[in-house]
Amino acid sequence: MSPSSGDEGRPKLAQALDFLAVSEPRWSPEGTRLGWLEEVEGSTRFFFLNMAADQLIGAPQSLGTRVRRTPATYGGTWAWRDDASVVVVASDARVVLLELEPGAENSLENSLERVLIDDALGGVGSRYLAPSVSNDGEWLAVTRERSDAMEIVVLSIGAALNARNNREHSVEPLAISSADFAWDPSWSPDGTLLAWHEWSNPEMPWDSSRIVVADFRNGVMSNQRVVAGGPDTQVGQPRFSPDGTRLAWLTDRDGWLRVCVGDIDGSNAALLNQGLFEAGEAPWGAGQRSYAWSPDSKRIAWCRNEGGFGRLVCAEVGDEQSGDAEVIEPEIIEIAKAWHHGVSWGPQGIAAVRSGARTPPRVVLYSAALYPNTSEASSGGTQFGERIEIADGDPIGFDKATFAQGCLVEPKIVSWMSGDLEITGLLYLPPGVENPPLIFDLHGGPTGAATARWSPNVAALLSHGWGVLRPNPRGSYGSGRAHLRALDGGWGALDLDDVIAGIEAVSRVAVSSAADVDAMNLNPPRIAITGGSAGGMLALLVALLRPDLVKACISVYGVTDLFSLAETDYRFEKHYAQRLVGELPEARDLYVERSPITHAHRLSVPTLMLHGDADEVVPVAQMRDFVAAARAGGAEIESHEYAGEGHGWSGPETIRDDFDRSVAFLDKWLSQ
Repeated sequence: MSPSSGDEGRPKLAQALDFLAVSEPRWSPEGTRLGWLEEVEGSTRFFFLNMAADQLIGAPQSLGTRVRRTPATYGGTWAWRDDASVVVVASDARVVLLELEPGAENSLENSLERVLIDDALGGVGSRYLAPSVSNDGEWLAVTRERSDAMEIVVLSIGAALNARNNREHSVEPLAISSADFAWDPSWSPDGTLLAWHEWSNPEMPWDSSRIVVADFRNGVMSNQRVVAGGPDTQVGQPRFSPDGTRLAWLTDRDGWLRVCVGDIDGSNAALLNQGLFEAGEAPWGAGQRSYAWSPDSKRIAWCRNEGGFGRLVCAEVGDEQSGDAEVIEPEIIEIAKAWHHGVSWGPQGIAAVRSGARTPPRVVLYSAALYPNTSEASSGGTQFGERIEIADGDPIGFDKATFAQGCLVEPKIVSWMSGDLEITGLLYLPPGVENPPLIFDLHGGPTGAATARWSPNVAALLSHGWGVLRPNPRGSYGSGRAHLRALDGGWGALDLDDVIAGIEAVSRVAVSSAADVDAMNLNPPRIAITGGSAGGMLALLVALLRPDLVKACISVYGVTDLFSLAETDYRFEKHYAQRLVGELPEARDLYVERSPITHAHRLSVPTLMLHGDADEVVPVAQMRDFVAAARAGGAEIESHEYAGEGHGWSGPETIRDDFDRSVAFLDKWLSQ
């Protein structure tokens, strides 16, 4: 069947896009309520489930509190204060306390919103993320991001509320971190210790970072000390055990990002051995929770990356740890397949957002009753019942049986050689379509990763009858530190080689093993290249330097000028290119050669470029300059700017328009 025929029974494109984002499930301190966030039509709201009454209560928009939007894989937007109130980072830069009045039955109309921090307190342009509240409910630690700092600040909730009640001057949060970047504060159970994740310029958090622990007494922070991490080691996500005796964090000290457990001073640190699987994702934002302690402090559950596929597992940590032990070798209990984000373990079980290639994101619960003791697990007696679905993010009108006909496909892991290096990717083929055109879809970062989680992008392309191949060239996350670091100095060159090798491989006849793309004899009639951000830059380079390989190119907020990127005011990535390309001015020639703008005049592949005019990461001028240069050279190029959009789409209208434009563009050039 040709890609353009027989699609009357396929789901409509818009249906794949209109999904309800759910994120950040968290158990309340006493475990009586489970809270999470839901987003639909651009508005994010807080919901919770009263576990005792088994009653769902949703916060209506009439409260006036729209929660700050973050990618579902990050988090860092809210935290419980106690079982009856939460601290929320609002979309307007305020930090507010939302009190859930006892006795509210079906709505939160009587809830109270009380401001703790507003933008004026932190200075114009401040924003807050990753709040954490001490167990006594008195102290708030939160990350404050300014144009010149990303720091941990501490605030007395009681003092802030009292000042507001008495109409006194607001309480100023106290900055307590001193590194260039710091986020993800975490309190010890007794509130006497605070841990956080920090790093310094010019490094990124996955290059070299540190876990810091400080003493806290009577509102005074002291004795800050580094307990984990350091040069050429990534760490992250510090979490104290519920009994306060140990500290866990993520580290790639042995080459793979794993859960590490040690004493609270970082001593006696041992890895939870899990084979060649990573336990976290690239820390592009604060608030990730890829693992969680059990309430009794005896187990840890985490989601591991298995070649792009996720799996939730848990293991017993044990009561004793030898100072000589480098690795804990526990029995690994496999709980469920698929990606699990925002992992939270309470008295009633493990909650998380679960998603997969065939499953939209859903808040799920794995009951604590499913967990046997260690002896039963070791003897093979482990049995897991069905997961409980708490909230779903299904597209409007979603029907899995109908969608499976056209856009719900489990990808295959495929590989090819790029020089002496094996490169892997995820291949999605639309069911019932023979020899479809193939879209090479490149992730951003370049420290991103192609993973088999829910993707409206892929679902929409498959519903149109096109195949999708999402490669993980060198520099990608999830395949160990060596693969990540293999791009150092080679951005725009080595990863370009990897992608070109993949395109060439899918175009050849079978010569190798069943795992290789060469053996699948795909030989697609037409190939297009797409990508966003760093992936957009790579897509442009393929179109510019190997136009014989692709019929069309789409770049979404893509980098076109590495010099301009190095001069950006966006602080988080200001020094990123130093490791990926080289130091300036010594590496000037490399910056010139690898910038798409240098070659724009020779563009011969039809190209579509999309960008937001409020993008602070890759300014829209990069697209404008490239389009002007390409048109001067006679290129077939389309472009569109989205008003008010930044680096990543936030509005549902923008998301739909992006797909409409992209599909129309691909349909035009892949049908020829």
